[in-house]
Amino acid sequence: MNSRTGCFNVLHTSFPHRLGTAIRAAGLALALGLVASSGSAQVTDNIDRSLLNTWRLNTGSIVRLCQFAGVPTAQFDRSVGEAVADRLLLDSEYKVLGSGYGIGGEYAGEDIYISLVNDCDILLGMGIGPNLYPQEIATTRPYIGFSYVGVTTDAQVNRLSDIASDRRLGARVASYGHTAVQRYIATLPQSRRWQLLPYGDIDLMVQRLVDGTLGAMIIYGPTLAEVMAEQPDLSLTIFSLQPETSAQMDIGGIMLTTNTYLRVLIDEAIVSLVADGTIEALIAEAGLSGIPHAPGGF
Repeated sequence: MNSRTGCFNVLHTSFPHRLGTAIRAAGLALALGLVASSGSAQVTDNIDRSLLNTWRLNTGSIVRLCQFAGVPTAQFDRSVGEAVADRLLLDSEYKVLGSGYGIGGEYAGEDIYISLVNDCDILLGMGIGPNLYPQEIATTRPYIGFSYVGVTTDAQVNRLSDIASDRRLGARVASYGHTAVQRYIATLPQSRRWQLLPYGDIDLMVQRLVDGTLGAMIIYGPTLAEVMAEQPDLSLTIFSLQPETSAQMDIGGIMLTTNTYLRVLIDEAIVSLVADGTIEALIAEAGLSGIPHAPGGF
């Protein structure tokens, strides 16, 4: 929703499908690229109070689950939210929120706050880390961690340093993986630095990997799972970015800071779901077992 217009639940369709998905993937762009600019600042000072439905009655028997459109882990995140509600002996409602901010993410912090007041008790599939959100927004415990990985067509590659420095690397523009690899490259002597190309279109990046333009691409694990599901005939080699660098993301939910009691209960439920293997089972159900992941986060 743009706070100026009150149009949050309209999914913008101006982005190509894969580009829009990549920008919204796992809430990472919103969490790390869009909301981060707000830091720990207050967002309520910039909000038209008439947009807040503070009159809504909360019965306490329903957990309102929300998620941004286009997240590659949507099925898994929703299953986790419903499992949390079941563990708390509560019913749940699920709502998909539109996005379409692009890379700049203006008004994202304000819009998230409005949604958490009006529509959501918990917004699922969001990146968890320090100083990512305004002070009115708190995070749950992470229920999963996913990694960025390297992907190549060369079966002999086991790590980033196996790729010749005269080859190009690709990564999604403004992604955490792009930033991590870019920082690592900056530490290398000039003669050993790969050229890192930013891509907005994941399909184009995959095409350039297959045609040999790229020696490897850096991609978020769940996004790679989507690519492989859509193109099962691709012959790709996946390798870890460690030990050269690391791009691991803990994923959880965000809530209003004032919703302390429910957040404590949700955190306890997440711990229980991790401990008894439910999270791992939900990963398998969602078809994500083949990508690096860590129940409960890294």
